[in-house]
Amino acid sequence: MTPSTPLPHLVSHSDLDAVCDQYDGFILDLWGVLIDGYDAFPGAQNWLARRATEGKPVWFLSNASRDAASMTDHLVELGIAREQFAGITTSGQLAIDAISQEPALAQGGIYLTGPGEGQTGWPEHIRSRFVTDIQQASLILGVGSFPQDELTLRQAPLKNFTHLPFLCANPDRTVVSGGLPYYAAGKLADYFASLGGSVRWYGKPDPYAFLCAQRELATLGATRLLFVGDSLVTDVPGAVSANIDCLWLASTGIHREALGAEFNEQPEQEQLERFLMDYSIRPQYVAAGLV
Repeated sequence: MTPSTPLPHLVSHSDLDAVCDQYDGFILDLWGVLIDGYDAFPGAQNWLARRATEGKPVWFLSNASRDAASMTDHLVELGIAREQFAGITTSGQLAIDAISQEPALAQGGIYLTGPGEGQTGWPEHIRSRFVTDIQQASLILGVGSFPQDELTLRQAPLKNFTHLPFLCANPDRTVVSGGLPYYAAGKLADYFASLGGSVRWYGKPDPYAFLCAQRELATLGATRLLFVGDSLVTDVPGAVSANIDCLWLASTGIHREALGAEFNEQPEQEQLERFLMDYSIRPQYVAAGLV
């Protein structure tokens, strides 16, 4: 812990809009903030509706390995009105752009570390290169999430192929989907790096991902931005590195269980302080969740 790093300001549900009044645009993480993968959080939907009424644009920034168009369709299926957000940047889309634009990544087989269910919307010129045998691959692509008991199975093929580049299109290590914990591609990327392999990361906490969202909002006239996320590992450090004010949601995302809070329940100040002792990079604000 860095002693000089101040604790975030604890914002109650009733004071949340007053904080948001200071900003003219917002960047939102998805899992743990707006959705759990299967359902949208009603409070977050209400929050989005108020921002739309105010005419303040919202841009989503997600470590999902889906392409941006597929992720947009999924959100609409979950009941998020399309007119309530300006657009979305996903880790998957950033990886698609890199593979499509960089000559060194343009040829050869691509081995997926995850199930690949989220890649059905990826461009055909990339999907046609997917292989199930890592020996036929020229690069490894970290995607998706998987049950935690599959970790050893998914690590095994990587051991003898650390000479290949590993492109991580989902830097999250763990995610909560439908209330259950899963490992994500970032967990495998860490393992690959520990073996001496080279990993390229796409998405949070890389400041470039935040810059992409920031540029899009700037075209809409929004320059005083607040980022809202649930992860003290990827969301908060990324926003801080990008010099964007940050609201951390403690009780709707991946840290809720470790914090010992009920869903969208306001954490106690002492409880919060103890939990944050292990995190030197901190947000400006913390709230239970969006309402």
